[in-house]
Amino acid sequence: MEKVKVLIVDDHTVFCEALASLLTLKGEVDVVGTASNAEDGLKKVKELNPQIVLLDIELNGCTDGIQATHMIKEKFPATEVIMLTMHSNEDYLVDSINAGAKGYISKEFSCSYLLQAIKAVSKGESLVDPRSANKMFREFKKLLNKRENLVPNRSDLSEREVEILRLIAEGNTNKDIGERLHLSINTVRNHVANIFLKLECNSRTKAVFKGRKKQLI
Repeated sequence: MEKVKVLIVDDHTVFCEALASLLTLKGEVDVVGTASNAEDGLKKVKELNPQIVLLDIELNGCTDGIQATHMIKEKFPATEVIMLTMHSNEDYLVDSINAGAKGYISKEFSCSYLLQAIKAVSKGESLVDPRSANKMFREFKKLLNKRENLVPNRSDLSEREVEILRLIAEGNTNKDIGERLHLSINTVRNHVANIFLKLECNSRTKAVFKGRKKQLI
């Protein structure tokens, strides 16, 4: 089986050389080169055509790992990036994914775990280490909460609509409801239509079911 070609870009020389040696000893990947900054890394991506770049998120020089990821994906879209980091900041994780990274691994994880990530990403998968994944889900939850705050809750029925839904649940027809509430049948129909719209249903039975589920009645 052909080994995955890997380029390591990290400005900590000792870490870079140690990681290259460990991965080579494992015998499952081919470390084709190393680089100490983004500029050298981009040159070597062009020269060596690696499948995977292991990229430090914080590099010395004008270009950091996130910017470098943007550049790699723009110029060499077939090359995938796994971000290596010591940072716990959620913004780094989100920015890395937005830049095009397919993996995000803490440097505290073992070489064996990194090998798993390399194999997964080389097969088209994405991988975020468990600790970072928890941060990602928290960030995702924040985005969902923001979205919920921006989008009106369509299931909020008015007092009149709740009253009519309660009468529907009791088996009353539109005519019955109109007589009890002193409303015209057309007005009742409009209220029922609004109830269907807000509860995203198309029948009285489903409206009652959803109303009960949401504890509206």
